[in-house]
Amino acid sequence: MWINYLDQALLLAALAVSVNLLVGYAGQVSVAHAAFAGVGGYAVCFLAGVHGWPYLASLVVAVLVATAFGVLIGLIALGLAQEFLILMTLAFSLGIIGVFATFDSLGGVMGLTGVDGLRLFGFELDGPSDWLIPSALVLVLVFAVCHRLGESPYGRVLKGIREDTVATRALGKNTFGRKVGIFAITSGLSGLVGGVYSGWLGQATPSAFGFPLAMAVFAMVIVGGNANLVGSIVAGVVLTMIEPVLREVLGVQSTQAALWQVVLYGALLVLVMIVRPQGLFPERSKRVAAPGTARSDVSPRSPSGGVAYADAEVVLRADGLSKRFGGITAAKDIALELRRGTITALVGPNGAGKTTAFNLLTGTVVPDTGSVRLNGAELVGMRPDLIVRAGLVRTFQDVRLLDRLTCLENVMLAVPDQPGERLGRLFVPGRGVSRADRAVAAQAMEWLDFVGMADHAGTPADALSYGQSKLVSLARALATRADVLLLDEPASGVDATWVETMLSMVAAVRDEGRTVCLVEHNLDVVRELSDHTYFMELGEITASGTLAELTGSARLAEAYFGAQ
Repeated sequence: MWINYLDQALLLAALAVSVNLLVGYAGQVSVAHAAFAGVGGYAVCFLAGVHGWPYLASLVVAVLVATAFGVLIGLIALGLAQEFLILMTLAFSLGIIGVFATFDSLGGVMGLTGVDGLRLFGFELDGPSDWLIPSALVLVLVFAVCHRLGESPYGRVLKGIREDTVATRALGKNTFGRKVGIFAITSGLSGLVGGVYSGWLGQATPSAFGFPLAMAVFAMVIVGGNANLVGSIVAGVVLTMIEPVLREVLGVQSTQAALWQVVLYGALLVLVMIVRPQGLFPERSKRVAAPGTARSDVSPRSPSGGVAYADAEVVLRADGLSKRFGGITAAKDIALELRRGTITALVGPNGAGKTTAFNLLTGTVVPDTGSVRLNGAELVGMRPDLIVRAGLVRTFQDVRLLDRLTCLENVMLAVPDQPGERLGRLFVPGRGVSRADRAVAAQAMEWLDFVGMADHAGTPADALSYGQSKLVSLARALATRADVLLLDEPASGVDATWVETMLSMVAAVRDEGRTVCLVEHNLDVVRELSDHTYFMELGEITASGTLAELTGSARLAEAYFGAQ
């Protein structure tokens, strides 16, 4: 009897592990994965039980069908806001269970029952003890796949998506593609678990894969801890064994035991959320070796890094950029040039459209009209992540570091062309991915060292001061290796002790030959750094030149500069 319960516990733990990869690592809350398990379970019972297919072949089909459903639902749902994603997956879950109960070929409301005589690798699977090894193997396989994905550069991107999709996309990552990919992978794993679960049950019924199963699996993830797969296994086994312990050990009747299980589930969830919201086993950050002494010296500031602005090559040219939101003109015929190895400032009063201009340049907002060319290549119409890979990156006024990741992980995420971010490389035997990841960590440490933050490599981003966050944000942008950097108010909100450091960093970047455009309200910063300045008001660039020329204009001084 207890072996039967252990079979169930192992399989539900495997299902919880797959859901944790989606929910805990990628932050995509789906209640459809019990239904995906049902797709796998029904596929096995229909093929093996009704049509006599070999059990292993039926399992393969179950995984493929569940994966296909995952791709379909992912393409539809993952572009939606989180609350709509939950509703969409709930609707799918209820709908697929309704389909199972509707068709007579699938057993109707009673489901497909009486499935027996299944064989796997020549072994007949009759009693609970026969299912123990297959159940354990499924748990090991699901854990191995999920751990490999979650604790890798691919998993680091998933965590970035969980923390801030916009910021992760702004580092050159195809966030939507990875959302669909991880949704499909976890759907396929759920289909595998469902195929074995139905084989163990000897049936596939609508009630077996309904909403109660989805909620039970979610409880396992929450109690065990988000982004901790071991926690999901422990919670899966413990929560599954509550009912049999009540029934077999404490002598509670079956109906009462099921009721008490629900009560204890709820009480445990409430207790965990109040006392330990991160779960019994919290997420673990990447450990780093103690860094060496951070560089305190940077290249001295010299106007234009020795390059005359008029002689510098034009790297980025925007012409005629316009954007309307309803009746509001956010940008009107914006035209500007950024030249190699120089710093250009974009200034103007609040609400002038400076951040909108950055959004238009980087593809975050698609312009109604206009052109943006980087090294001669048109950027309008490209995805934001492809624009970053083409060589144009931006920071944000509100920093947008990934709070639950360390400083090192934040910067590592920005390094391009990591082998471990590609699924095809993750499961190739050998240590190529781990060696490459160590090299990525070394690069990230160099950039943290460059901005003087190497001593904080292992510090979670949410523990930094605002000034420190700005420096890590700069290091993260530099790690993309982009030639052109758009810095949105790098010195804004930073106290005087950090402003000088930030100025040195930006000047050093310019002196390395990179091109910088910064939005900045602090005119002392603009005066010290900029080689050329554009003045923007009401969504339009109305003047350009040196800061001295702009401040000499009575009209501009009255519109903006006189208020500084």
